[in-house]
Amino acid sequence: MPEPDIGDYPAPHVAVDVAVLTVLPTDELAVLLHRRTGDRSGQWALPGRFVRPRERLADAVAIALQEKCGLHTRELRGRAPHQLHLFDDPDRDDRGWVMSAAHLLGLPCSLLQDVIRSRDDLQLAPIADERARVSGQRRLPYGQDEIVRYAVVDIRERYRKEPDPEGLLEDRQFTLAELLAVHVAVLDEDWQVDTFRRHMLPMLADTGEVSTGRPGRPAAIYRRIAAAARHGNTTAERR
Repeated sequence: MPEPDIGDYPAPHVAVDVAVLTVLPTDELAVLLHRRTGDRSGQWALPGRFVRPRERLADAVAIALQEKCGLHTRELRGRAPHQLHLFDDPDRDDRGWVMSAAHLLGLPCSLLQDVIRSRDDLQLAPIADERARVSGQRRLPYGQDEIVRYAVVDIRERYRKEPDPEGLLEDRQFTLAELLAVHVAVLDEDWQVDTFRRHMLPMLADTGEVSTGRPGRPAAIYRRIAAAARHGNTTAERR
């Protein structure tokens, strides 16, 4: 029996949706939403788009962030979205069979505020109970509440393990108190200072500088040690 031709198989639509997460000045985790035009006009949703023929997912994500949010590569300052999960439930989208390749991107709040300051079609929606809270709207369209929930679970799991893995702190160098504050905001739970210090210090490098012009007493300033460097050091120690 001959092998079926690829044209014999039904092809679902493929979309990308991006959960851009940040921490608000109120120490709340939030997600970036844009107001839709066209289909579901006026509703708030995650930025996304359908993948065009022969288009890579990374390119579709970059275009979605540019078109829907005005986030060009220069605004991301070296930060890049990473693929989160493929949502493939045939009933997740009431428009038809649409698979969504969801992505996650963490950005400092100040960077996002610069982008949305002059726009009324973007907002940062606080997250409560792993859902975006949008005034006057019970849920996000196209099954996107599940994407937000998955993104929140993912980022919280990584913030339990590593120092600011998504770069939510605008400055690449920080005090331990600043690092603790962003972790507590992401996790939405307290983390005892001494326990946090013991967990994080092996993954940080002391810059030899101390904080000046910041609230509180002068404190040591740290930077993250790249994961590859940490693993390399561990390997060397074992040898």
